Amino acid sequence: MPLTRILHRAGNVRDLLPFADHPGVDAIEADVWVRGHHIVAHHERPVGPLPLLVGGWRLRRLPPQPVSLAELVDAVHGRARLVLDVRSWFGDPAPRLSAELMEIEPRDHFSVTCESWAIADRLRSWLRDLEVGYSVRSPRQLARYVAAAERGKRPPTPVAVRHSLLRSPEDVAALHRVSPTVTAWTVDDVDRALELAEWGVDGIVSNLVTVLNAV
Repeated sequence: MPLTRILHRAGNVRDLLPFADHPGVDAIEADVWVRGHHIVAHHERPVGPLPLLVGGWRLRRLPPQPVSLAELVDAVHGRARLVLDVRSWFGDPAPRLSAELMEIEPRDHFSVTCESWAIADRLRSWLRDLEVGYSVRSPRQLARYVAAAERGKRPPTPVAVRHSLLRSPEDVAALHRVSPTVTAWTVDDVDRALELAEWGVDGIVSNLVTVLNAV
């Protein structure tokens, strides 16, 4: 299958949603959180129920109208895939997200990655036709997933892996033995993206359209 080129965080910013129609972009990604009774997209972590976000050791106010899930769905319709990176600092987004996604059919152009694997497992059990994967951020997480999958303790699951954890073609091949798809994030260097593509990753996540164009 062709490599999937994913524009990182494009779904977080309303002005970037038109990139869903760019010829070098196969998917746009959004960081999604539960805010009250709604799923919204933004990058920084919320400060509990307050209308504040924290990122880079700085506080800023939550935009009065953050990007909604409905806007994301409309932006990609007939154009690109939508990758929802489900974030979960305060509150559990799984019930709200699953309820909203149940209203959308078909869901074959959506995929979800989760920093909390427990949330990923719940979403998969509720929405069996939805592609749900694990976000892998550290060597310890990577080793834990591979060991559990090899022992049959965890089902083969799509993984989105911090690209620095992939150090050779053998690393990618080993992951493919226990995972149907391996996506590398966040790759902002053309040479590194080409190397990972040659190693056989299934997807590249980048902040730069120039990188996605190169692969």
